[in-house]
Amino acid sequence: MDADSVATLVGDLQQRVRDLPEVDTAARLRALVGRVEHAVKFRTDVTIAATQLEQAANAALDNDPWVLLHRTAAQLLAALNR
Repeated sequence: MDADSVATLVGDLQQRVRDLPEVDTAARLRALVGRVEHAVKFRTDVTIAATQLEQAANAALDNDPWVLLHRTAAQLLAALNR
């Protein structure tokens, strides 16, 4: 791997670190878990709440700066091991 490619990945890592959140999306996910619990408790359709929870959890992972940092670090390591 050439030095420019490594420098680009290191720059990406630096940006990902700057993007790390002060807080996380736990409040939204907790609210959705609460909806699931409510549906179970009152024996209503859990499917809608569970679907919303699953979608929100996936979105949180897709946009989570920690996950993005990990992906970039893994790309750097893979590039160095070629």
